[in-house]
Amino acid sequence: MSGANVTTRRALNAPSTVARRLLFMALTLAAPAILLMGLLVATQYAEGQRRFATQLTAMTRALSLATDRQIGQGQSILQGLAVSTALAEGDLKTFERQAREATQGRDGWIVLMTPDLQLINTRIPPGQPTPVAPITPHSWQEMTTGKSNVSNLIPRPGKTPILGVNMPVLVRGRLLVLGYMQNPSAFHALMAAQGFPESWTASIVDRNAAVVARSRDQEKMLGRQASAEMRKAMARANDGVVYTHTLDSIATLSAFSRSSTYGWTFIVGVPRGEVDRAVLGSLGPALAGAALMIALAVAAAFGFARPISRDVRTLVGEAETLAAGAPLDPARSHLLEIAEVRRSLRAAADVLRRREDEASQAAERQQLMINELNHRVKNTLVVVQSLARHSLRDGGLLGLRQFNDRIHALASAHDLLTRRSWEGADLGEILAETLQPYASQVTLEGPPLPLSPNSAVALAMIFHELATNASKYGALTREAGRVTIVWRREGRARAEIRWEEVGGPPVSPPQRKGFGSRLVAASLKGELAGSATFDYAPEGLSCVLTILATTRV
Repeated sequence: MSGANVTTRRALNAPSTVARRLLFMALTLAAPAILLMGLLVATQYAEGQRRFATQLTAMTRALSLATDRQIGQGQSILQGLAVSTALAEGDLKTFERQAREATQGRDGWIVLMTPDLQLINTRIPPGQPTPVAPITPHSWQEMTTGKSNVSNLIPRPGKTPILGVNMPVLVRGRLLVLGYMQNPSAFHALMAAQGFPESWTASIVDRNAAVVARSRDQEKMLGRQASAEMRKAMARANDGVVYTHTLDSIATLSAFSRSSTYGWTFIVGVPRGEVDRAVLGSLGPALAGAALMIALAVAAAFGFARPISRDVRTLVGEAETLAAGAPLDPARSHLLEIAEVRRSLRAAADVLRRREDEASQAAERQQLMINELNHRVKNTLVVVQSLARHSLRDGGLLGLRQFNDRIHALASAHDLLTRRSWEGADLGEILAETLQPYASQVTLEGPPLPLSPNSAVALAMIFHELATNASKYGALTREAGRVTIVWRREGRARAEIRWEEVGGPPVSPPQRKGFGSRLVAASLKGELAGSATFDYAPEGLSCVLTILATTRV
């Protein structure tokens, strides 16, 4: 047998790799054709969107022109009445008759207003009193500074909102406002006449983005703000096309256009599903071709994946055997990667056996740590319960502030102990952490004095109470006040800590013992096996603590 034949035979018998099989599968896919069809679909979809955008923009412009004509009718009436001789001479009775004749057969009415009341209102029968309707100074200024203007939607408690076209006029030298008022239904009828498809939503909103008229659910949506998405788009530009949602949560492709004359905005939206159906309906053949190619690719993938799946299932059985602790039998692999995994499984079996003993020991250590943590958590909860019961006994903001301060002191001690892995802390560190807010007025002096975790927490609470008392009644109430803390050992198991205040107001013994005093006494007795003596000298409080100093928990 020649060398070339031997090489060929070895190549044929060599296991294939996952990378080779996946590469061959990828080459069988009609990737270029699918990419081309995807590009075609995207292009056609964008073109369909553009056509809809153009159509919607034309709709908004048509709606704008129709609304302009509707408003223009009111302006024409006002312009005719503004030049009335009766109005200029103050003959309001004659002018009212002229105003009623001008609005006869129309859906609007005339109002002649001062800042405080309506002099004429043609909606009210002749002879009846007109309503008192005060106008804010800002609104009055807006109505009297231009030749004419169109209002936003005017809310009326318990009544349907109205709209107005306003024009300032002079009556015998007095500045008044002549208004042509209308119900929003006039604009809704105008919009209904545009013949929008039933599934579309057309709206007119005022300068505050409040709905003036809507092609659907007019009464329900009247006065509501346009959707947040639409308001953001309107803030960025005077017109455009955006993806948004209607007020009844219908996803739409919407066009909007703001009137440069009146500031109202006209919106027309088409449901996105309708847009998608119209565009995608013309892309049926392309989509079918892409689906067919994808199906062929899936079939090829299944064909190539079948031998890989067999080998993987064999590996699953071997993994279960390994988990049961049984020996693994030799097996032939069709793929190089599977053979490597089998070798790794056999190596892992040896490693797992060596680690069983280590895992058992780790479990014992973990259980010990859990028991220790449970013990510390229970102790901490008891302390917090006591602080809450006594600090909040009288209620009020002061009690809550005292409770928060005590919890903060407890947390600071826990933070320090956590940084020390709960192996204890030095007295100097505990004092520096607890008295940090008063560092500029506090002097600490003493040798290293290691404390157990429980002792450290107890002393942190004690010195927090002493500092709080000094900041309320003692040396820390004044900038010149000072607190000196000096400690020293007494033998191998005891320590003495001296707290001295100077520079504060005169001191007198307390009339009663508060929770702070009880906390100090309880902590000394329970955690520190110690005692305390207090000297309420007029020049400043002195306190001597004698404690058990040991590093054992």
